[in-house]
Amino acid sequence: MNVALLQEGARGFGLELDAATVAQFEQFMAELRRWNRSINLTAITQPAEIVCKHFVDSLSLVSLLKDGERLLDIGSGAGLPGLAVAMVRHDLALTSVDAVEKKVRFQRHICRLLGLQQVEVLHGRVEQLAAQRGGQYDLVISRAFRNVSRFVQLAYPFVRCGGRLVAMVAGDADDATHEAGVVCGQCDLHHLETIHYRLPHGAGERNLVVFMRNQL
Repeated sequence: MNVALLQEGARGFGLELDAATVAQFEQFMAELRRWNRSINLTAITQPAEIVCKHFVDSLSLVSLLKDGERLLDIGSGAGLPGLAVAMVRHDLALTSVDAVEKKVRFQRHICRLLGLQQVEVLHGRVEQLAAQRGGQYDLVISRAFRNVSRFVQLAYPFVRCGGRLVAMVAGDADDATHEAGVVCGQCDLHHLETIHYRLPHGAGERNLVVFMRNQL
């Protein structure tokens, strides 16, 4: 793994990764590439792309996090962004949910390998989970949705009053925010901010579109 590229990307978000954390990212990448030979976990397979488009992109969320928050990552796939965030913020409690069993198995393997004891990995659909976990999370995140309105509809039941939803958007953030506007009105949310950033080495531009659930 290109450690310098990872460190450069992390510093872009104000993070300094120690040697132990870098070693965890190296293990994560090695296992992701090994499992991906037999199980389709990701279409991004080259080491530099994994660093930029998976790891660094995930770390963009860290600046939004407050101490001791409870996070929910829905449609988490191979564990991104959630597991990458958990590797650098051990004070957070993360629930990671995906509907594909093989991806859940991979995430649980990574958690055991890296000792991520504060992470709970669940297999299932978020629509079915909402009845048991409604209003329990400070922050709900996802990279899985191209349709931000759909993300808002699914994520809203999980977030507490004053909590936030963060959609990670590769396309036009203004269009995504506008499309979600009607749903926000129905769900007692408002658009808080949009954070634009560039991935290192020309790997692309991204946005964090942040919504907040209104206080009672």
